[in-house]
Amino acid sequence: MTALISALLLVVAGCAGGLGDEVVTVTNTVPAASGDDGASATTSSTAAGPRVAATPRFGSTDLAPNDPITVTVFAGTITELDMVADDGVPVAGELSADDASWTSTDRLAYDTEYTVTGTATGVGGVTTPISGTFSTVDPERYNRAVFNIPSGTTVGVAAPLIVVFDEPVQDKAAAQAAFTVETDKGAIEGSWGWLQDEDIQGTGTRQSIVHFRPAQYWPAYTQVHFEADLAGVDLGDTWGLEDLSSDFTIGRAQVVTADVSTFRMVVTVDGVVTENYPVSYGKESVPGRNTVSGIHVVTEKHPEFEMCNQQYDYCGLKEKWAVRINNNGEFIHENPNSIPYLGKQNVSHGCINMGPGDAQRYYDSALYGDPVEVSGTGVEMSEKDYIYDWAYTYEEWRALSAL
Repeated sequence: MTALISALLLVVAGCAGGLGDEVVTVTNTVPAASGDDGASATTSSTAAGPRVAATPRFGSTDLAPNDPITVTVFAGTITELDMVADDGVPVAGELSADDASWTSTDRLAYDTEYTVTGTATGVGGVTTPISGTFSTVDPERYNRAVFNIPSGTTVGVAAPLIVVFDEPVQDKAAAQAAFTVETDKGAIEGSWGWLQDEDIQGTGTRQSIVHFRPAQYWPAYTQVHFEADLAGVDLGDTWGLEDLSSDFTIGRAQVVTADVSTFRMVVTVDGVVTENYPVSYGKESVPGRNTVSGIHVVTEKHPEFEMCNQQYDYCGLKEKWAVRINNNGEFIHENPNSIPYLGKQNVSHGCINMGPGDAQRYYDSALYGDPVEVSGTGVEMSEKDYIYDWAYTYEEWRALSAL
């Protein structure tokens, strides 16, 4: 007597099909035990292979290159998986601890199709092929960014980190999420602040600008690593073009104290007074000639710089040892014409005038990012000034963050 035993296994995919899940049913024929009359019997069974899902689903297009690809196997493990670009470049990835999922670790390229192939193995050795494609977005417009501090540079303790984009950034939170600031002294409390978009180049195109400043001055002698993983980031109506990175040093803590009522400029290094120069500040009795109060930041310096202020009828005036501390025309520089007034009277057009010798000595000591704390003038720094980061309280500055 021959007995035929049939078993039916019902597999329900459920709602997960929207993720690009794949269900494969494999039919096996299994020999059955012999009957009483010694005749052999067969058992026909239907076994389900493991289910495969991809996030985003297989066949997805216009993907952001920095979004990871994940392939997941249910009721089984991944025994083999490869992801390759259309130019033959493989994509690296990592398996989970249970071998049930694989996630890409390489960032993808723009305008590229990727093919995934592999095998999933389920209970009893039943296998399911893994196969699918993805393609990334081909942007109409890229947005290049630049960073202000080159690798290997040493800067002062008030130095802001500045990223400038070629065009306005609509999704500022997405851009800011790509920024990383690390130091050899651990986490430093600080915040990014987005300033008003400006036509910096005078070409009619406004550019987005974002600065990072710590809550207090940077700790002296700190190694800083900055990174911006912008390539592949959707910035709204533009896409990040390339990554940025820089490794630089915060140098000694040189701070200039400039109280205009004293006619002196005091320099401290690491908390110790190293210089006390006689100077002349802006002439307060003439509107517009005040030196502006607030924490200025050294931004550039020139052994000789041509000054021009048409409002006060001078242009083409060459001054030596010029250290710029504001974009409104304020410098610390040598001015031999001020020698009779140094340490006695404020007569300049807003700059901090010094005598020969003193001006060069200060010039030689100055670094980008050194703070110059001006006080006592009655005219405060404002958004009109280039680096006015330190005019804000830290809480006010944090409010400019996109995150």
